[in-house]
Amino acid sequence: IKAKYVLYNGVDPEKFHPIRGLKDKKIFKIGCIANFWPLKDQITLLKAASNLIDKKGLTNLRIQFIGSGETLNTCKAFVKEQNMQKFIEFSSEIDHAALNTFYNTLNLFVLPSYHEAFGCVYTEAYACGVPFMAVHKQGISELIPEDEKDNWLIEKGNFKMLSNIILQYNIHKF
Repeated sequence: IKAKYVLYNGVDPEKFHPIRGLKDKKIFKIGCIANFWPLKDQITLLKAASNLIDKKGLTNLRIQFIGSGETLNTCKAFVKEQNMQKFIEFSSEIDHAALNTFYNTLNLFVLPSYHEAFGCVYTEAYACGVPFMAVHKQGISELIPEDEKDNWLIEKGNFKMLSNIILQYNIHKF
């Protein structure tokens, strides 16, 4: 058997790196960049946000979604139904040159995609010093140490699990 080496998509550290002073200390900001397609599952993050705001009292939460696509209107309707407009922002796109600044405003990056070979957005966020949360058994989950998976990974569509690990991260910053 030949030895195999998996080389993941790289991130240019000249373009993606930490910048101090961009986070608003009064808010806990989550970012999510992805096309609004069913498999990207942004609705799971929105349901987690609703749970965090209504049941856990996390009223300093803000989430910025970047992307467009077929499930965007469903997500916007959910935000309106749950009266979460002051907590959620939608942007259709962002200039690639502005991504580093965007990531550096975040406390956490979350993409609940359940069909993701290897999302570069996770490694871009991480290169900026921003931790990320994802779904078990997706490409990025291979890079998370076994003893830390419960802190960073959820089961597909499990908004309560996502809500709980976001809350634990917000409290403990592990």
